[in-house]
Amino acid sequence: EVFDDLLAWNRWWPRRRSLDGYLSWGSDPYQPVVNSAYEVSHINDLQGAAWESGLDNSPMYDDVPYDAERHIMLLADAGLMGLYVMDCDALADIARVLGKTTEAEELLRRGEMFRENLRRLWDDETGIFCNLRLDTGEFSRRLSPTSFYPLLGRAATQEQAERMTAEHFYNPAEFWGEWILPAIARSDPAYPSQEYWRGRIWGPMNFLVYLALRNYDLPGARADLAEKSKALFLKNWREHRFVAENYNCETGEGGENDSSDRYYHWGGLLGFMAFIEAGYVAGWENPVSS
Repeated sequence: EVFDDLLAWNRWWPRRRSLDGYLSWGSDPYQPVVNSAYEVSHINDLQGAAWESGLDNSPMYDDVPYDAERHIMLLADAGLMGLYVMDCDALADIARVLGKTTEAEELLRRGEMFRENLRRLWDDETGIFCNLRLDTGEFSRRLSPTSFYPLLGRAATQEQAERMTAEHFYNPAEFWGEWILPAIARSDPAYPSQEYWRGRIWGPMNFLVYLALRNYDLPGARADLAEKSKALFLKNWREHRFVAENYNCETGEGGENDSSDRYYHWGGLLGFMAFIEAGYVAGWENPVSS
């Protein structure tokens, strides 16, 4: 029932958000319908593009140039590209089940093209995938868990994935700690603010990194992320009986300020990983579907 709509959405990205073979976030100008603030504020500018990412105030997008003529920020986004390649792969699987051979081949070709371009965002000096400034050709080394999203699109080698986890996932100066994963590396100057995407922990972000780790032979990192996410979930549930929108990475507290809703469905993903992980221990072939 939804395949054609999902395919149309997949085709939209390279048409409207591609530059030099990379994908970037953007914001298209349009005619307001009901004249709400969201229809007229930050349309076709950098903040509007950051809102499109869902990471509204992420430091990754601070001071990035914006191209108002092409309606995109001039930053090749490794996280977006990892998500997009995963989308191509998943839709190709659905197309094959539906007997849509032509569409499956189209999706596989497009996914492989963007996977190859995504591999160029590997920064061997840093040992992780980085966003790329399209105005200067230089890597941006403001690291977020989205740097692990290329693993969702299987763009890394096993060796690269192991290096990412050893040097960054388990690095207490970046992502490792009592509470994980911060939405920006602990070493980033924006981290201490712990305001929204500037250092706090988000269930969907942890969950996507967990799914990324599942694509590689990284059982320790996968299990550790699931266990620490469960601990964060249960700490707040047992103490306060709520599931928060996001959590303070220093204290593990959620819902303690105005930008962390105390009743937010996606916080449940922090606990859901433990159920998937239990499926691996039980030897299920596909613990997600099982």
